[in-house]
Amino acid sequence: MSTVDENQNERTCPRCGNPLPDSVTKCPHCGERLFPLLRTRETVILLCVVLLVALFFVTGFVAKGFHQKLAALGRQWFVSGEQQLKLENATQALADFRNALVYAPTDDEIQLRLALALAATGHNGEASSYLLGLLAHAPANAPVNLALARIAVASGSEADALRYYHGAIYGVWPDEAETNRVKTRLELCQFLISHQDTSDAESELIALASDIPREGESSIEEKTGDLFLQVGDANRALTEFRDALASANPPAGSLHGAGISAFQLGRYSLAESYLERASHLRKYDPSITAPLQMSRLILAWNPYIAGLGANERQIRVRHDFEQAFTRLQSCAEDKGIDLSNKSATSIFSPFYTKAVSLRPLLTPLGFRRNPGLVDATMSLVFGIEDLASQQCGPLEGLDQALVLIGKSPRNVQQ
Repeated sequence: MSTVDENQNERTCPRCGNPLPDSVTKCPHCGERLFPLLRTRETVILLCVVLLVALFFVTGFVAKGFHQKLAALGRQWFVSGEQQLKLENATQALADFRNALVYAPTDDEIQLRLALALAATGHNGEASSYLLGLLAHAPANAPVNLALARIAVASGSEADALRYYHGAIYGVWPDEAETNRVKTRLELCQFLISHQDTSDAESELIALASDIPREGESSIEEKTGDLFLQVGDANRALTEFRDALASANPPAGSLHGAGISAFQLGRYSLAESYLERASHLRKYDPSITAPLQMSRLILAWNPYIAGLGANERQIRVRHDFEQAFTRLQSCAEDKGIDLSNKSATSIFSPFYTKAVSLRPLLTPLGFRRNPGLVDATMSLVFGIEDLASQQCGPLEGLDQALVLIGKSPRNVQQ
């Protein structure tokens, strides 16, 4: 009996090793039946890992929601700033972009818009800091280069402006790359012309003309034509204006530009055609009516226009001669010179003497006997008008027309 009692008192739990009380079959310490999953250390570790993973995902979800909320707030301020910029309210836009940057401090787009707002409000130094930081990470960023170019223009740094404009032209645009490159080069050309750099401006204009899409960019073609006129290249200007006029909705100024280009090229018939059409759109505009009237005068009195009959040609020659002769006498009188006094010589005397001797020959018979009389007479006319313009100031009306005819007498119909 003693042996049995001793064995019963020595009963222990085979799992946890703790003694088992009398008449208890399940260990109260390890809870075998109450928590069967916690019987082993591996099970406990596994449960801890599962719990940690769950907590990780919960934390990530909460953090993601927090960042999304920040991004949404930043986007709201950004959109508001964009609207203010479109309304040209740069001061309010600047405040909105600063707020947006608080919620998204690493957003390049917000930094760019903030820099634009800073530049628009005169804070060029701070704007440059943001832009140069962006450029350091993306040297080919075209919008950033363009913004820096405009700041350089405002600060008077021509070298920096050229460098950044070219960076924008040949850089990477986020959208509408072709259109943005054309507009940027157009802006560069305007900058060069404003700085009297006509040589570089013409080179850029030639490149611009080759880049302009031939459909839907008539306004760019018109502006390019205007710039070609400003650098003195009327031939290329006429090409651009004609391309603009060939579009479905040609700009109103294209007719005017084409007419002025043709006028400068001495193509007065073409100039009259364009300017007459332009005058219907912009009545009483002296920049149209003056060259239009001059073109008509030239076409009416140029004896070298192809297709004229002999009689009409002689009428024009006699009319031009009388106009020049009258101008010679008037100019000499203004200078206090008496041309009838043969003993008094002046710069006008040789022209007067030749005109007096030539005048009786300007008859139908004279023209028939002397085929070279037309050229001889018109040569004298052109010489008199040139002299009068030098000695007595600018010419007007037919006198001015005769000077222009003398520059290209046989080419006004091209």
